[in-house]
Amino acid sequence: MAYYKPSAYRNINFRDLLDNKKGEAYINRFAKSLYKNHSQFIERWYKITGEAKEIYPSQGLLVTPFDYLPYLGKTILSDEKLWQTLMTRWYLLELFNHPDRLTNLEKVEKNQFVAPQKVNCKVMTTALKEGLSLSVYDLGMNVVGTDESRISRRQLLEQGPFVKLGKYARIPFSGGAMPDIFGSVASIASMAMCHGLVCLPRNGMFSDIKRQTDLARESIIWMEEEPLLTMRKDKDNLLKRWQHNLVGVIEPDHGTSITRAKSLFKAGIRFFRVYSPEPGKEALLTVQNLRKEFGKEIEIFAGQVASVKQAYSLEKAGADGLYLGIGGGGRCITAMRSGSTVNWPELLWQMRGEINIPSIIEGGASEQIGVTLLLGASGIGVTRMAGGGTIESPGGLMYLVDDKGKWFKPYGGEASARTKYQDGKVMAFGIPSFVEGETTKAFKSYVPHVQPTLTENILLLLEDVVLSMVFRGASSIAQLQNINPSPLRRITPAGFMIQRTH
Repeated sequence: MAYYKPSAYRNINFRDLLDNKKGEAYINRFAKSLYKNHSQFIERWYKITGEAKEIYPSQGLLVTPFDYLPYLGKTILSDEKLWQTLMTRWYLLELFNHPDRLTNLEKVEKNQFVAPQKVNCKVMTTALKEGLSLSVYDLGMNVVGTDESRISRRQLLEQGPFVKLGKYARIPFSGGAMPDIFGSVASIASMAMCHGLVCLPRNGMFSDIKRQTDLARESIIWMEEEPLLTMRKDKDNLLKRWQHNLVGVIEPDHGTSITRAKSLFKAGIRFFRVYSPEPGKEALLTVQNLRKEFGKEIEIFAGQVASVKQAYSLEKAGADGLYLGIGGGGRCITAMRSGSTVNWPELLWQMRGEINIPSIIEGGASEQIGVTLLLGASGIGVTRMAGGGTIESPGGLMYLVDDKGKWFKPYGGEASARTKYQDGKVMAFGIPSFVEGETTKAFKSYVPHVQPTLTENILLLLEDVVLSMVFRGASSIAQLQNINPSPLRRITPAGFMIQRTH
């Protein structure tokens, strides 16, 4: 479906697209044609706005008896605010998919992945020697690079920053498996179009294989209908690249997992995440079975890794990458309930020079992006930080309103009571089984210059990566990770506080 006339299209270089006046003028050329078909352009956004079963296969704005989040009513984004948000979203998708930027992505992709090597770091050596389990919040980074030329922030943004995660280059952010954020075709498709991996959840209502598979199909259709593609000469290649970013999350059970994987594969999914929060050999068996079933047609990431030995076994079995991090996230209480340390920083450090495939970190990593990358992570899992309170997340344009007039959407962990309820994991007398996550609010942004779209949140996250590199004098993530000696330092609570506004 053509949203605008071919005459409205023209090329613009990346630096001009970043320019305030030139970039806005470029988008407004399209907006003028789009506005003539205003209702047609925004129709699909109203179609994904709804509750529960109304908008199958997406989750919708779901309210359960286990939320405990009082609200006064529901509201919906105005047409004017929606239009403003969609123009911002269009602009950022143009930015993320600019040909100059894609050229840099392909350069990264052609090179072999180089895992972080062992480097000197007194803080980590001492912690491991003394048996300390350092939190990512215990760590900071010194400013280094005074002997090198100043690095351009805009140049780094033009370069991605990208990292090779599996067979392809992607941004260093991966959309998590939480249904309350990525249980929507719009959030899944948008994350993929930003060149980030994004998980198709298997918890809650998506424990049903058919619904998860239909979510995959509809997400691909959403991307196919993205107006950005209308006049792109590289439409087919771009769409194929986006589709490769969709991740089918499967359980670590070699029986049902293969059945789920076959269904998702038939729908076009070629990337699988074997997701096992608990330790055990099942994840390894599932990786082996996936390789046996699909060979090299698919990419496989597996976790959650709990030891260097397990990481090595998964790599040897044919995993293309690993997931680390149990607990420690904004809503997960698994570590607290199980009495486990959130020890992924030390584990990640121990894997340096031992493991040769990339690792994606969850569990608080998105709050300390630079430190996480410096420790050796290739990717960082994001959920609320990416899609919380946006028009792409479940519910679309619809929000709940609390007693202070703030707009929000419920946000529960994958093992929260609300997700257990959706999953049918409730015992007699309404007791949810093994609750390991809290439910809270994901608010719509009230910062005037930040629109409620996932794409702007991704821009902010990428800017954090860029700034981490600039202040370490690094022109790539690999260079940042292999600074020797490492600029990692132990930080005191007062030091942590003074980093923030006060």
